[in-house]
Amino acid sequence: MICVETCNYFYEYALCLDIGGANTKYSLLFLDFDKYLNELKSIMPNKNLNNEAIKYKNILRNTIQIISEIKYFPFWKHNNKEFVDLLLQIKQQVIEFLRNKNENKNSDYYVLATITAELSDAFQTKYEGIITILNDLECVFDKNKIYLITVNGDFISIDSAKDRYLSVAASNWVATSLVLGEDEDLSILLDLGSTTLDLIPIRHGIPVPIGKNDLDRLLNNELFYTGILRPPISSVVNQIPFRNKLCPISFEFFSNMADVYLILDKISEEQYICETSDGRPKSKEYCYSRLSRIVCGDLNLVSQEELNQMAKYIFTFHKNLIKKVIKQSIKIYKKRFKTSIKKITFIITGLGAQILLREILMELGVNESQISFKELSNKDLVISTSICLGIVFFKDIIKKYIINK
Repeated sequence: MICVETCNYFYEYALCLDIGGANTKYSLLFLDFDKYLNELKSIMPNKNLNNEAIKYKNILRNTIQIISEIKYFPFWKHNNKEFVDLLLQIKQQVIEFLRNKNENKNSDYYVLATITAELSDAFQTKYEGIITILNDLECVFDKNKIYLITVNGDFISIDSAKDRYLSVAASNWVATSLVLGEDEDLSILLDLGSTTLDLIPIRHGIPVPIGKNDLDRLLNNELFYTGILRPPISSVVNQIPFRNKLCPISFEFFSNMADVYLILDKISEEQYICETSDGRPKSKEYCYSRLSRIVCGDLNLVSQEELNQMAKYIFTFHKNLIKKVIKQSIKIYKKRFKTSIKKITFIITGLGAQILLREILMELGVNESQISFKELSNKDLVISTSICLGIVFFKDIIKKYIINK
């Protein structure tokens, strides 16, 4: 079970940071521990309060999501000082909220972080990336209130994280799978986001991936590098049917999958949260223009109808690519746990959950009753990791400092 290393007092606020290579997502969460336990006791007088109090679903239901934001911050385009400035902006936002609350309660807060930005080529090595980001966090926030989640699901201090840097690298899947996989006996969590697809095996409510780092997860079909928004078209297809021929496409970064999904009305402009390949607007007109360039054309050379057909082909190819990966994941899971597909629950989340995952699973023979769609936020599911991070930490606080005090 999770174990916070040191804590002399518990706070009711937690600033949760999901620091990725392209986006930093953060949530300020609040849980009134006394109110939560009293209300739980009043509605569950005949149940074991201790067991119910540490249920993720109960903590989640009673946690207030005060701030939830996404900041586009591609590490490869910025220097270290600019990330410190971003953290200072986030800190100021939190301070202003707490100041305006004017409460008599202690309004200190934890800072919780999960990091995947170390993979960015802004850093020569993962070690450099983790140490740089930890130093930035330490520069902005109170070091004694900062905790990092590890790939094993425990929270450690900054000093320990520096000594065990690989244990906190690429740890963004842990909290999500713990919270969403709770109470699931045989389950696979499928999280399709803007950039990647996570395929996390869960057994008895606990994530049990074979790999604990990106490399091993790639090798074991637990991580697949494609998503709804950021992948270049050339990472999905290398040729497309065009004017009765198979036309090779340009491998320049002229267009990404977000253009395809917006052209087909599967996402909105608000959901197009990554940058465009040419720096121009995200409207459908510009998506068409960008897509035309993959065949070295423009809107004067390629018609809108042709572009619609290109988008449909790329979408179908992308869907089948993801379908193949999920099928393999199911095969591995069935063999590993000696079960059948009919006994597996599939938890789907992320931006692509309703766009692709549900339909793919049903095409693979999964009954709709086996599919559990988990939605945690009003930000189109893209900040669910930061929310889950806080819920996992709050559970530990309740277990260690309240129930067992």
